[in-house]
Amino acid sequence: MGLDDIEAIKQVQGRYGRAADTKDWELLRPTVTDDFHCDTGAGGRGLTTGIDAFIGRVGTNPAVTVHHALLPEIDLTSPTTAAGIWAVHLFAKAPDGSVVDAYGHYHNAYRKVDGSWRLSSLRLEWLHREIRPGQPAADAQ
Repeated sequence: MGLDDIEAIKQVQGRYGRAADTKDWELLRPTVTDDFHCDTGAGGRGLTTGIDAFIGRVGTNPAVTVHHALLPEIDLTSPTTAAGIWAVHLFAKAPDGSVVDAYGHYHNAYRKVDGSWRLSSLRLEWLHREIRPGQPAADAQ
């Protein structure tokens, strides 16, 4: 239990963000536990429990998203559990062109399942959110 575990947690957090942004649900599934609990609060899309419910929730979001998780603070709490806090920047552009630019912190729990680290819960605390109108993207020619 040590630096290898912390690095594995960093990797799974990065893969989770990439999978969510690229809407690659098969890549996302092994980054979280089956009972994954996600709470993005009133400033986000609320509370969801279970990987299938979570994919159903994020899979209906038509926005283009970019999630950046930075400055990890990871504490190994046992050989199979960990807690992490990450600074987060979220950019999202909706089909109507409106933009959400938001900042906050992820408060995450991780669990080692069959030798691999996975997110078991994610709670987002917002510090600042801006919603700006914009123009819809032009069709590619």
